[in-house]
Amino acid sequence: MKKFLIMFLCAATLLCFDANAEKNLEEQQQALLKQEKQLAKEMFQLRVKLLQKDPILKKMHEKIMELHKELALRLDSKKEMRILLSKLKKVKVSLAEVKQQIKDE
Repeated sequence: MKKFLIMFLCAATLLCFDANAEKNLEEQQQALLKQEKQLAKEMFQLRVKLLQKDPILKKMHEKIMELHKELALRLDSKKEMRILLSKLKKVKVSLAEVKQQIKDE
């Protein structure tokens, strides 16, 4: 009985340490996720700033955006894509109707 009690206390102690370690890891993960989000925001703001200030980057960005627009138009003009876009539009309309019904209830 004494051995069982000692083993039980040891197991309980290990579980407590494990729970604290898990809590510390979760806190560390949250801190790192917050830091990652902040750095991504700073990078985005710097990119926008650089695109506005640097004429070469600005011109390059404009060319890319023109090509992106042309690519989207050409892709959307294909029959298969038009069919999928039509289906997507119907799904979105149905989704909006369901959301409205939920809101009305």
